[in-house]
Amino acid sequence: MPRKVSILLILLALLTLARFVQAAGSGATADWIAVVINIAFMFGIIRGSEGARALLRGFAAIGLIFSAIGILMIAASGLAMTGLGVTGLLAGVYSIVVCAFMYWCLGQEDVIAWITSRRVGAEG
Repeated sequence: MPRKVSILLILLALLTLARFVQAAGSGATADWIAVVINIAFMFGIIRGSEGARALLRGFAAIGLIFSAIGILMIAASGLAMTGLGVTGLLAGVYSIVVCAFMYWCLGQEDVIAWITSRRVGAEG
C-alpha cells in the first residue's frame, strides 16, 4: 500500500470518527447514513474499487469548491475578525488541505496502479 493511501485512510477514519460523534450526539438518521457511507468508502479503497476512487475524487473536487466559497463568505461578511470567524476560516483551510490531498492522492499513477492490482487480486 502506498504511503499516500495510508494517509488518506487515516484522514477518512478521522472524518468517520467525527461523523460518528456527531451522529451519537444528534441521533439523526442522516448522520448515521454518513457514517455508513464513509466506512463503505474506506472499504472500497482498501478492496480496490475504482468506483470508490472516482467518487471520492469527485467529492474532493466538490469539497474544494465549497470550502473556498465558505472561506470567501466568512471573509466577505466581516466575521473573519471574530473568534467564530477565525474558527470558520481555520476549518475552511483544513477542509481545503484535506480535499486537495485526497484529490491529488487518488489521481496519482502509483495509487491507481495499487487500486487496480487490488481489484484484480495481484496483491494480497
